[in-house]
Amino acid sequence: MVYYVVTILNAIHPSLGLLYLVFQQNYSSSGLLSETKLLSSGLLFGLTYTRSSPSTGHMAVTTMSREAQRGDLRTRVRDLLSGLNVGDRLPSERELSERWSVARMTVRRTLDVLILEGAIERRQGSGTYVAPRPFVRALGLTSFSDDMKQRGLVPGSRLVSLTKMPADPQIARLLCAAVGTDVYRFTRVRLGSGEPLAVETTWIRSSLVPGLQEYDLDGSLYKLLAQRYRIAVATAQVSIQPVLPDAKVRELLRIPGDQACLLIQMVDTDPKGNVVMVAKCTYRGDKYQLSADVSGAAFSSGSLSRGSAL
Repeated sequence: MVYYVVTILNAIHPSLGLLYLVFQQNYSSSGLLSETKLLSSGLLFGLTYTRSSPSTGHMAVTTMSREAQRGDLRTRVRDLLSGLNVGDRLPSERELSERWSVARMTVRRTLDVLILEGAIERRQGSGTYVAPRPFVRALGLTSFSDDMKQRGLVPGSRLVSLTKMPADPQIARLLCAAVGTDVYRFTRVRLGSGEPLAVETTWIRSSLVPGLQEYDLDGSLYKLLAQRYRIAVATAQVSIQPVLPDAKVRELLRIPGDQACLLIQMVDTDPKGNVVMVAKCTYRGDKYQLSADVSGAAFSSGSLSRGSAL
């Protein structure tokens, strides 16, 4: 017969350096010796089972709480982060290990998970720091300049090129224009308080923006179109995909070769459905998140036919 001694691991306050007693009763008829084991463990939750075999007298302890331990430690680190600012240094792994009475390796593995999540960053020879939060941009017809101002940043643009050229077949198709139509093509680096966040290339028919000059492209393009050219953008068709940008874009954004980015391609139209411009924007993946509000119209009862596959 197998006997189980169930010990509830007490985790009321880990800083006490929690002590757990596992007591195995003395069964004289089975020949088992009475034994008490003293276990010191930090952030352990759940149950530890002590299994004894009368035939061998061997005892095996199975701990069912390792994942719960790590999960609780992540919660504690997140609570710590909530009281820190971006760029603040976390206590060292040794300090956290002593504070919470856990193994240093457990602390390291927990921090590794949070690094992958982007909450913290490890700097070689310096320590672990609170990472900058990515900017969350709602998909919609909001200008980059307004987006930055809402986040308390100073918007800026650095013009890379402005060229008047004939539209090739691909751009002509997107603009709903004839091949060879004169278009302006300009590329800008979009800045937030001086930091490069995106590279934006735009194509627009020159007839819509006669006399366009380099100094016109320092601010919001939407505002320029509305105020000078009386063009209102009403809707946009948007596609999004993850990319590894080419060397030129990486240089403009000052990012390493393995840094993923978000490529957003937009075709903007006016209230009458006429195409105004085409834009291709590459946003830094470590600085930007995209959010969108999705209506339930696509999931109404009339939109699903009987027997259709989901």
